[in-house]
Amino acid sequence: MKSPLSLTAFLWSTRAINKATINNNDVQSRSDHGFPPRLRIHGGTLTSKWFEGSDFVQIIEMIIANDHPSNFLTLADTLNVTADSDSFDLVTPGTLTRLAPQQQAVVQIGVKNKKGVAPGTMCSATITAIWGAKYGEFQTTTQDITGMCGFGDYSATSTSLEHHWNPDWFNEVKYGIFIHWGIYSVPAFGNTTPVEDYAEWYWKRQHEPDYRTETYQYHLRTYGQDLVYDDFIANFTAVEFDAKEWVDLVADAGARYIVPVTKHHDGYALFNFSESVSRRSSIHYGPKRDLIGELFDAAKKYHPEIRRGTYFSLPEWYNPLYKHYAYTPGGGFPGGPPINPYTGKEVEYTGYVENGDFIQDIQLPQQNVLAYEYDTEIMWCDIAGSANNATIFASAWINWARDRGRQVTFNNRCGIAADFDTPEYSTNDDIVVRKWESNRGMDPFSFGYNYMTPDEEYLTGEDIVKSLIDIVSKNGNFLLDIGPKADGTIPEIMAKGLLDAGKWIMAHGESIYSTRYWATTPGKGSYRYTTKDNAFYIHVLSKPSNTIMFPDKVPYLPGDKITILGGSMSGTEVPAMWGDNGLVTIEVSDELIASDKYIWTFKLDYTSTW
Repeated sequence: MKSPLSLTAFLWSTRAINKATINNNDVQSRSDHGFPPRLRIHGGTLTSKWFEGSDFVQIIEMIIANDHPSNFLTLADTLNVTADSDSFDLVTPGTLTRLAPQQQAVVQIGVKNKKGVAPGTMCSATITAIWGAKYGEFQTTTQDITGMCGFGDYSATSTSLEHHWNPDWFNEVKYGIFIHWGIYSVPAFGNTTPVEDYAEWYWKRQHEPDYRTETYQYHLRTYGQDLVYDDFIANFTAVEFDAKEWVDLVADAGARYIVPVTKHHDGYALFNFSESVSRRSSIHYGPKRDLIGELFDAAKKYHPEIRRGTYFSLPEWYNPLYKHYAYTPGGGFPGGPPINPYTGKEVEYTGYVENGDFIQDIQLPQQNVLAYEYDTEIMWCDIAGSANNATIFASAWINWARDRGRQVTFNNRCGIAADFDTPEYSTNDDIVVRKWESNRGMDPFSFGYNYMTPDEEYLTGEDIVKSLIDIVSKNGNFLLDIGPKADGTIPEIMAKGLLDAGKWIMAHGESIYSTRYWATTPGKGSYRYTTKDNAFYIHVLSKPSNTIMFPDKVPYLPGDKITILGGSMSGTEVPAMWGDNGLVTIEVSDELIASDKYIWTFKLDYTSTW
């Protein structure tokens, strides 16, 4: 390995390069330091997003690549990105503070339709990037684009809805709390590792005597053959449920959104809707309370910064009306009426109301209530391939939200092309440019509370923060689930892990929230990276040594400042050297290492005057 260059040696070497460059190409000499970049625009798109808080300023999003093999884009290049069209006016130009050689970054600009141009009009535009004007004849690159100008109405077709993007706020929040709570929280059984399965699937597993959890045998042994699943409703009391305590915990955990289960596959809902649709809910049976309403009201009142989403199961296992739409994949959704798995006798589907069609008369009305009366911002559907009216629901909902200045989003399980994907109990090995969200429980393999799981198998605070940073570095969000008990208390082991992680997350928040992935790499081994326009963050996932050489060519220039972020010595500058191999080495004292835990985060401030 070549030894790092001192700043003096580096500047001497660049003078030599400058001289050679000037002799070979006069255009190259225009930079203050003789290093103008070679930029290219690609992927320019008129998106369905607008800047939050603006008067519907539409976002054009693109990627700008620096194709030069050695020259950086810096502030000295005064990059200015604009767009020109007969259909819109430029409102917000774009720029980049730093772009290293052979790297690329997302840039956004803002536009608004010209007077007389209807929202949703197909239009053409030219994106132009200009740089170098500060030190000589400017350079330009362009891209021609076509797309939809403004925000017209979505129609109830998959083609129309394919134009919808998740709003920027969803990318910025990064970390959410999933909440699985319902009738299944009463038996709270999913067995243990290695045969554990989701406790919320208790009712379905009761009907599968050969399934690995042996739920069929457990129920018979524990409750007898005559106690049926709906008998558990009486013990789903929520007597200790305190909505403020829940949202306070979410906030203290460092999470920025919540997604409670409003109705799982057993069809028991935790929110209020017309009795003509169904009476199978916490309003009529069990707690006789609007549990989702209480939770959302508390979030709005005490933590308005927390975004609110709703999990909603499209099918119901044993609803008599669902038999017409019986769906085999995804674990099986046969429809009802339910039977006692031990006697074979038909049993009551508590709260069932006769209707004509499950999709039109139950599923769609319930989704509409969540959208228009509970103001959900994320429709988190489940069981995508099952019957649905997603095009009808989503098109009307998005149009309604737009008219109120709100940007909403939906996942890939609603039955249509979606805003984001949702790998479950898994993550991605590398950057995925399409937005995604990894979801899992704190439990090793259950979303609902499983009383069989020993405390030592739950995710710890360290596990949570390491998962979060890994996911965020790859363009993902992390939706972490908790499973409250039937009385509404959150198991102590879950709260402990959340709060421990929350302390770390909030101390390092600027390197997580509102960041973007680094398009070059998410990181290798014990390193992960996140970026903002004016800074770059290096996350070291294991306790570092005193000398750290970052394994990738981070966008560092002489004059930049590197500090530790978080811990008791947050803001302390660390010495940095830039090697002739392009890699940066920092020196970290024992005291600095001892000042933090779990992950050591270093902030590279773009303070260089280059």
